[in-house]
Amino acid sequence: MRLDNLSKDLGDKVQFLGIYIREAHAEGEDQVPRNLKEDVIFAQPESEDERAEVAAACMLRYNFSFPMLLDGMDNDAEEKYISWPDRLYLIDKHGKVAFKSGLGPLYFDVDEFEGALKRHLTI
Repeated sequence: MRLDNLSKDLGDKVQFLGIYIREAHAEGEDQVPRNLKEDVIFAQPESEDERAEVAAACMLRYNFSFPMLLDGMDNDAEEKYISWPDRLYLIDKHGKVAFKSGLGPLYFDVDEFEGALKRHLTI
């Protein structure tokens, strides 16, 4: 996956983290054909332990080399960053948002994110 390759290429300069928020394709909700075909269907987690289990399955499925954090069951990170179903952010060394992608999957542009990373690293 491109994000994992970026983290391997730039991980000595940038800390990559994933934050697992509420399940985008929970059972009985919006499903994508690939998940149905591969039988990757989870109920919407109702506890932090359940959310951690689904996040772990995601990490194993995509084999990410960077750490994944969990949003709390209050969905605080998702609400503050308006990140559902997915979004890319670059936070600078001062804690300010330096880049925010469009919402995924339609506006989740890894090329744009990579460009922002490289521009930021030359500043």
